Amino acid sequence: MIDYESKAPGVYIEEITPAGPITGAGTSVPALIGVAAADSALGKPVAITNWTAYTDAFGGYKASLNLPYAVRGFLENGGTFAYVVPIKDNGGVDGALDALTRLADVSMVCLPGVVDPTVQAKVLAHCETMGDRFAVLDGAQDTTPLKADGALQKQRGGLKSANGFGALYWPWIVIPDPTARPGTSATVTVPPSGHVAGVMARCDGSVGVHKAPANETVRGAVDLEYALNDAEQGALNKAGINAIRRFPGRPPLVWGARTLTDGTQWRYVNVRRLVSYIEDSIVQGVRWAVFAPNNTALWKGLERSITEFLTRVWEAGALFGATAKEAFYVRITEELNPPAVRGLGQVIVEIGVAPTRPAEYVVLRIGLWDGGARISEG
Repeated sequence: MIDYESKAPGVYIEEITPAGPITGAGTSVPALIGVAAADSALGKPVAITNWTAYTDAFGGYKASLNLPYAVRGFLENGGTFAYVVPIKDNGGVDGALDALTRLADVSMVCLPGVVDPTVQAKVLAHCETMGDRFAVLDGAQDTTPLKADGALQKQRGGLKSANGFGALYWPWIVIPDPTARPGTSATVTVPPSGHVAGVMARCDGSVGVHKAPANETVRGAVDLEYALNDAEQGALNKAGINAIRRFPGRPPLVWGARTLTDGTQWRYVNVRRLVSYIEDSIVQGVRWAVFAPNNTALWKGLERSITEFLTRVWEAGALFGATAKEAFYVRITEELNPPAVRGLGQVIVEIGVAPTRPAEYVVLRIGLWDGGARISEG
């Protein structure tokens, strides 16, 4: 800002860069896809904020339907807003996922009770392609999780996400039967994905997306369909399957935080979701720069906005480092943006962040051009 007090009276020009604070993107909105009691508006996402809104739109509980239990579990565990996408059967998943590409605020996708790996793989592929959402999936019901030789049975079904855009939870949980007569102790076994999505939303709200959604109570669950021992869970954890455990005197807990990757960089749920949050926030927060003159003033504005945002992320405890300089870096240089790049209407920004776990840099490259913005991960 110009120091007008030291200037002679006259007319002065002050250039204002439109760069401003970057607002954090939302991380707690799931889309729950499944068969509902009322099958109107198939494939159309409907926003719900409470159980009454769900029943008004889709009816209540119905035998063999998993969707209503998942929605109720999400709300009971801390979720406050979700999209419900009704389908007639698994063949409607493709249309549901296409509809979700038009909703920018979706950050999780659940397919309650659907354990067909082919269908689940479509959800994983959708999340990978979108880059800003995470698949919360259910393992197959099975009372013998390991074979006699210690190998896995069928919980994971060969599912894989190279960049960790999904996680699998097992076993199924036991909850009080909401359709039973008052005073009875009837229970029903349901898939855990909706409840886990609620746990994620609860952790996001109470601590932040960098908090692993593990060692957290599954509200509403009174028991588990299968009680894992330590040896069984060790095998499942190694395979990237997140256990739900019940320890003496404790309610059922989410007891795993691994993604469906075979690598190490994106192994943890909180790291994957944190980096997606950072990417999404920056892409949304620097849209002011699209179509702006590509000069050093623009570069400084971008650097200032991104640095201020990442400093807040670090101060929240999401990045590892005693100082902000140790936790992240932002580079917008002539080397990254030579004349050939600028000639294409692009601005390349390189960002390095050190998630709290593991403590290693994940390098992002942000490209801005006259069509929008894009991030690639290194």
